[in-house]
Amino acid sequence: MKLPILFLALGVLLCQASPDPVAARLAKRAKKAENSGETVRAYLLYAEAAARDPKTESYRANRDALASAAKLLTKADVEQADINPDVQQATEEAEREKQYGEPPVELARLSDWQREEKLGPLPTLKVPQISADFNLRASERSLFEQVASRYKIRVVFDPEFDPKQDVRFEISGVDFRTAMEALTAVTGTFMFPISDTEIFVAKDTEAKRNEYEPNILLTFPLPNAVDQKDLIDAANSVRAILNARTVGWDSANRMVMIRDRAGRARVARGLLESLLLPKAQFAIEIQILTVDSSVAYHYGLQLPTSTNAALLGPLGGFQRVIPASLNGMTFLAFGGGASLFGITLGNSNFFATYSESFSRTLYDATVVVGNGQTANLHIGDKYPIAQSLYSGYAQQTNSSALYNPIGQVSFVDLGIILKITPRLTSGDDVSMDVEADYRALGPLTIETVPEILQRGFKGTVSMREGQWAVLGGLDEQTLSVNRSGIAGLADIPGINQLFSENTRNTEKSKTLLVLKPKITRPPMSSYISPQFLLGPVRGQRVLM
Repeated sequence: MKLPILFLALGVLLCQASPDPVAARLAKRAKKAENSGETVRAYLLYAEAAARDPKTESYRANRDALASAAKLLTKADVEQADINPDVQQATEEAEREKQYGEPPVELARLSDWQREEKLGPLPTLKVPQISADFNLRASERSLFEQVASRYKIRVVFDPEFDPKQDVRFEISGVDFRTAMEALTAVTGTFMFPISDTEIFVAKDTEAKRNEYEPNILLTFPLPNAVDQKDLIDAANSVRAILNARTVGWDSANRMVMIRDRAGRARVARGLLESLLLPKAQFAIEIQILTVDSSVAYHYGLQLPTSTNAALLGPLGGFQRVIPASLNGMTFLAFGGGASLFGITLGNSNFFATYSESFSRTLYDATVVVGNGQTANLHIGDKYPIAQSLYSGYAQQTNSSALYNPIGQVSFVDLGIILKITPRLTSGDDVSMDVEADYRALGPLTIETVPEILQRGFKGTVSMREGQWAVLGGLDEQTLSVNRSGIAGLADIPGINQLFSENTRNTEKSKTLLVLKPKITRPPMSSYISPQFLLGPVRGQRVLM
């Protein structure tokens, strides 16, 4: 019976020892709010943390300590607070940490990190700017003392420092920094300043670095051409390589913060700055040239295709009266007496007209986009297309509809739609992934919904900077011929052009789409980034 009881007790202890991650984040925000003088907000955050994790007594104690002041400030309408955004953000952070592990970038304020008690300024050595030559053979302790004394620097060793004997060190024409880099590499040690004239030396192991190396806070501004997503990706890479501790992001000041041991923080900052180099930027000039021409001919002989017939003779002793509509017209008479009738003769016209029109349209636009990013350009209109229609019976009362559901409508882009993704390949060569669509309304309509005609192009274009690239062209030619005249006469070959009315229209349209990229901001060269030497024995070292 003792064994199950033991397991039960152990399970209870494990449950009590695992705090709620959301509550821990809310309590951390509450502490910051309390230090900033936001009493009501701090009280509400502590209360939410205590409700989520009632087993942690510190949450309840801090909540109760602020209860009276928060109640008075709220009643007097001096301070109000809304913690819903904090709760939502803390929940999202806890979910991301559960899924991906510890977040690579902590959202914080630089002023909060600078107030941390464990952080302090790192001393700067006052070293004379001289070069020295060394040709020594001694113990590691003696080597450090002799080399440092040449630059008027005193050495403090780790009490557990166990120096090797009879070590050879030879180098010439070096300053203090170069000499220390070489000496620590030879002896497998690390050093850092503890005053303006003293350095501390210990064996370069992970345990000694964690024990002695000071923690520092390094900050640098994030370039305007880099967004927060790029920072997170870079922080992931740096932390995977260096096992770095904390990278912070102050969105208000666009500052990146690194809080870690001095050596690793410097390397992490150098790597982040190298990974966050400003990207190249392009200005892409887009021209759409359209030339339209139209030629129309209208010629021939316009003959009447219909005539009126009228009875002109007497009928039953009465004289035939010609209708008023036919008065004044010329008749061609046939027959005689009672069978006299006439056919009206119409007028004929001979004509020949010619018209020509020409138009040229140039659309010139410029888009600015970063390297590897996509620029979208739409030239045209948005047309509403019904997605669902109601064609059932609509009940009506007093000429007003009681039920007639409104159909759903979506807007479709008509005209030219461009998506351009430029990339700088080598030197001044630019490669562009281009997607071009041309959409227009078609002649077919189904249930009041018109069809959409679409033509597309998708491909990659490579060129030099400043050169024009022809993306695509479209030639359209329409020829329409109309002939009207007297049936039979208008069909006789040779004379049908003369004895008929002819209309001939020729329409031509030429469209050309061209692109020209220009580099407005070149990428920062990777050759000016700091170089690093990483090793499992000597840790991280900046070579500069």
